[in-house]
Amino acid sequence: MASTTDIDSHPAFNRIPPWVKAKLRPIAIEKIKQVYEWVETECIPAERIYKAQLANAKWKTPAIIQELRKKAKAQGLWNLFLPNHFKESPGLTNLEYSCCAELMGRVYWAAQVRFPSLHFKSKAYTSSTDHELPRS
Repeated sequence: MASTTDIDSHPAFNRIPPWVKAKLRPIAIEKIKQVYEWVETECIPAERIYKAQLANAKWKTPAIIQELRKKAKAQGLWNLFLPNHFKESPGLTNLEYSCCAELMGRVYWAAQVRFPSLHFKSKAYTSSTDHELPRS
């Protein structure tokens, strides 16, 4: 499924096992590359800012997170975990998303930038704090 030249030449795929690489679709390969570049160019450089802002207000979300969330949304790096039945879904399988999640794990707070608490607009949810999926 995946082009081996894309996967073998990009550092985002260094830690991904061969059996996983073989199952990646082109859309996932591009999204994984985007996540890698995001973590390298936005999250890792912002670590010092994050720590400084957190030190000044331990119980508040640092302003850098809000800033990075806006950038992530603009780049299509938002709600990567959503399944296909949501219109906002990027269309990744769980396996493909796990490759993105591993890359985000390089910065312990990187997932906060892309995944705020779940606030769905669906009528199936009774409030913005209700996190259970509706039962069929």
